[in-house]
Amino acid sequence: MAAKSRNKLVIILGGGVAVLVAGLVAFFTVSGSEPETAEVTVEGDPIPVLAGNAPVGQDIAFGWDAPTVTGSDWKGNPVTIDPADGRPKVIVFLAHWCPHCQAEVPQIQAWLNQTGGSSEVDLYGVATSINRSRPNWPPSDWLEREGWTSPTIMDLNNRTSTAYGLSAFPYWVAVNSEGKVVYRVAASIGVEGLLTLQQLATQSMAELEELIAQTGG
Repeated sequence: MAAKSRNKLVIILGGGVAVLVAGLVAFFTVSGSEPETAEVTVEGDPIPVLAGNAPVGQDIAFGWDAPTVTGSDWKGNPVTIDPADGRPKVIVFLAHWCPHCQAEVPQIQAWLNQTGGSSEVDLYGVATSINRSRPNWPPSDWLEREGWTSPTIMDLNNRTSTAYGLSAFPYWVAVNSEGKVVYRVAASIGVEGLLTLQQLATQSMAELEELIAQTGG
């Protein structure tokens, strides 16, 4: 791995990224209906809750097997996040009432519209922490308005977010082709951050461990 690439990965998402959930307390009447979706099932051990954003290799879940999750999107289409399929992937967990998520989604979707996304790394969404008494409900209408195209599990029972150790929104998880968790971050990361996560997801555990050793991580 070139030194320039190593340096980029070392400083990944470093610094004080502003996380999270603004305290929206207003309850108001919303229109729409609950999405009709499949029950979410999880296979595999849950990942520990993210304790805080840290450099590559310093998250307790680094190298853990990512759980397999099966459910459906807001239209009832089946969606499976299978870490054993040999494909690197990035998963973003979104809450419809989270203003940071509301700002992140159109940025990522604009990039997807412009580029078609990555041919090497799959991008999945998980709509979770769904609450009809909170703003911007239902998430199905929100994602439709934004033209969101990534396969997205409607996590009505929060099983997916629990299995992946969600701590705050938006929550990102990079999983490599070996099915291992290589990085997690709870923050708005934008397109540049997504590209870095995708780069991490394409690395094997051996490559990442070599990187960490060389940089003293």
